[in-house]
Amino acid sequence: MKLLTHLDDVGMSAGSVEAWSTLSKVGVVKSASTMVPCPYYLMARDHWQDNPDQDMGVHITLTSEWSNYRWRPMTGQLGGLVDEEGFFHRRPEQVLESADPLAVADEMAAQVERVISDGLRPTHLDAHMGAALLEPFVWSLFDLGKKFGIPVLTCKTLDPLVNSVRVPDFDPGFLSELKQEAEHLGWPVFDNFIIGFCPDDQPIELHVKQLIETASVGLLYYALHADTAQGMDLFAPHHSKPRRKEFEFFSNPESQQVIDQLDIELVSWTELA
Repeated sequence: MKLLTHLDDVGMSAGSVEAWSTLSKVGVVKSASTMVPCPYYLMARDHWQDNPDQDMGVHITLTSEWSNYRWRPMTGQLGGLVDEEGFFHRRPEQVLESADPLAVADEMAAQVERVISDGLRPTHLDAHMGAALLEPFVWSLFDLGKKFGIPVLTCKTLDPLVNSVRVPDFDPGFLSELKQEAEHLGWPVFDNFIIGFCPDDQPIELHVKQLIETASVGLLYYALHADTAQGMDLFAPHHSKPRRKEFEFFSNPESQQVIDQLDIELVSWTELA
């Protein structure tokens, strides 16, 4: 069994960049992706430019979920990309309801092109809150990946992700066609998707083991959201503790022991692509 440990949301906050700076050195978390429209993308970019061989992708961003800390599209406010406050919609289903797929395609391209114009080479493309992985947007994301030769996150099931962000009425029918296209392109296809914060009353070692064991088939993708939580109490206090808990666990080299106990091989996007 193989496991790709991945840090989402790099650039959303200063703490997310600080977390990745530490985790990338420890080595248990193998890959990450950055949110280009967010204020701390520049901080993430600078770290990436200083360490150009890191396994970093673009976390395609079409939503802005917090109440008092938000971000806007790079392509402007047309095409249904924004809510009444002029920011990205808060929820994936709101993007599905309101956004013109052509406007979404342009926005996704702008985010990838910004990274490339900064002299960086993404190892993969994935999606904040899964929005860009939903139909019809995912086909434009695949076109973008093909254009630049960058693999797109493809998984046989998105149920854990969809359930985590509570997307209603999700129809997974398109996933089999997506899998076939990814295999045709030589991109990795993950057998299962792992996501979920550790409850306050549970040891994180046990939580991580249970998540992996429950999903334990083939090639697994583990989406983490570790953060030093610097300043997070100001805009997402309910996320501050669980993100910090993930950071403290995976920044400890002893977290490798949990992986070893499960007889799992850690892999990165660079190794798979």
